[in-house]
Amino acid sequence: MLRTKKVLFSFLSLILSATAFGQGQGNTPYSVFGIGELAEPTAASQEMMGGTGASFANAFYINQINPALLVKNRVASGYKYVAFNVGFRGNARTITTENLSQRDFGFNLDNLSLTVPVTTNWAMGASLRPYSMVDHKTKYDEAIIGAENEVYTKEVYNTGGISRASFTNSFRIFNSLYVGLEANYNFGTINKDSSSYLFGNASNQLRTNTRYAMKGGGLKFGMAYQQKLNDKWQVNIGGAVERSAELKGDVLRTFGSYADVGNGPFITRVPDTLALNDISVKTPTQYRVGISLESPFKWIFAADYHTTKWSTAQNLDALAERIKNDTEEYKFGLEYLPNSSSTRYLSQVFYRLGYSTSQTAYVINGTRIKDNKFSMGVSVPMGYRNPSYVNLGVAFGNRGVITNNLIRENYVRLSISATLLSPWFIQPRID
Repeated sequence: MLRTKKVLFSFLSLILSATAFGQGQGNTPYSVFGIGELAEPTAASQEMMGGTGASFANAFYINQINPALLVKNRVASGYKYVAFNVGFRGNARTITTENLSQRDFGFNLDNLSLTVPVTTNWAMGASLRPYSMVDHKTKYDEAIIGAENEVYTKEVYNTGGISRASFTNSFRIFNSLYVGLEANYNFGTINKDSSSYLFGNASNQLRTNTRYAMKGGGLKFGMAYQQKLNDKWQVNIGGAVERSAELKGDVLRTFGSYADVGNGPFITRVPDTLALNDISVKTPTQYRVGISLESPFKWIFAADYHTTKWSTAQNLDALAERIKNDTEEYKFGLEYLPNSSSTRYLSQVFYRLGYSTSQTAYVINGTRIKDNKFSMGVSVPMGYRNPSYVNLGVAFGNRGVITNNLIRENYVRLSISATLLSPWFIQPRID
């Protein structure tokens, strides 16, 4: 009971830090459009496999791609294994244009989830994770119209994002069919700030701030089926549909002036409210399907297809409306476990590889932005014959081009998580 209380207390404490989600993921100009970049609902274990997971799962991590698979393998030898996952993710980016290059790094809390098996065929789960992320900062100089040789500097800061709290029910029907439903609540703020000052004189600044606050609920459905081929192999198919959801809130625009003489900025003009209006946006519908060939607790070969229908969305701003298009992603993954019945520690280590390629949502200057990524990683037990694992993954990718006045990103993505498994609800026995 004491252990149970400690885990629940830790989970609730981390939930209170929800504002950390969606920020600190590394400066990227592609996140400025609309509600930002959509975050993948992948655990570190799935990130290593190229983001696959629509058709398969195991007991050693929590699958949030397909809600139907939450119940899979949660009961073993009569014990109900509760799973708790905490994950972190970061990006080291090199952003390049035809003439300039810069490097940025961001790292932050990415995933909190808890899964509880109610019966052999029913599991419930709760999670908190980012839905979208905005993280972009830039600085540039422009000439003042009508003033010869006068230049002003503009600094732009776009931060924030939408977080998602979800509650999932997953059921096994018969021996091979799984269904699941995730109800989610999305909430968060996005800030788009800009400061202007005469070139070389940052002590007097004019600042405008636009703050978007939004919230709303949504649903995600999932289904999966597995078919045995022989004593060692089975084929899995699965899919998930996330419906478009409406987010409502308000947008606040303010203007003020600040001065800084070396001791930090202070207000020289109290910010004026320029506008306060209600807003309504719609998130895009998403479809995922996958197929995998599995030798349980030995091999998995997986392939997924994922499309995001931005044509069903209502964007936050006119610019996002013009450049965001439906996406297509193809993902491939491999998992290998040397020997699940061995007593050797290294035989209990999972090894994973993955690759993904996608046509992203962005069409800029007539060019479709593509993203390609190669990933790998390991999951290591926390001790000898311990069902809890630490997951360490890395991905190398790039997107965009430097021609046609565009930007190219080369990135290294780090994924770190811990999945704690413990048999709860054990019935005491008396001889």
